[in-house]
Amino acid sequence: MHTPAPSHGHRPGRNPGAAAQLRSFRRVFGRLRNRVGHRLGGHAVPVQGPVEYEIADAELGPGHPWCDPLLDREAERRVPLAQFGSDSGAGMTWGDTGTPYWLIRPEDLTARRLDRVRLVIQC
Repeated sequence: MHTPAPSHGHRPGRNPGAAAQLRSFRRVFGRLRNRVGHRLGGHAVPVQGPVEYEIADAELGPGHPWCDPLLDREAERRVPLAQFGSDSGAGMTWGDTGTPYWLIRPEDLTARRLDRVRLVIQC
């Protein structure tokens, strides 16, 4: 025998405060979703395209097409160390409201070879 859950004064499956919470979430998310922001580690949030490929292209030299497996392998070896988006509140602007990205190979980070960090700026 199935006994329905009590409704507590509202229809099952409906939360009377959910609409207000959803509106509040959408308002805050709408302000943040277009901002690159500041990050330490994690995944890069590129302004233009994959920052790992820009670094790999610079490391390997010109002449490698974007579909080159060598370029893919080199790009996959990079991980973001930090990124700092332009931030008027902090008085930082990079180019045309751009973002600098510092990337490193995991083995270089483990060995503390910070001289091998590479930088790319996207605007």
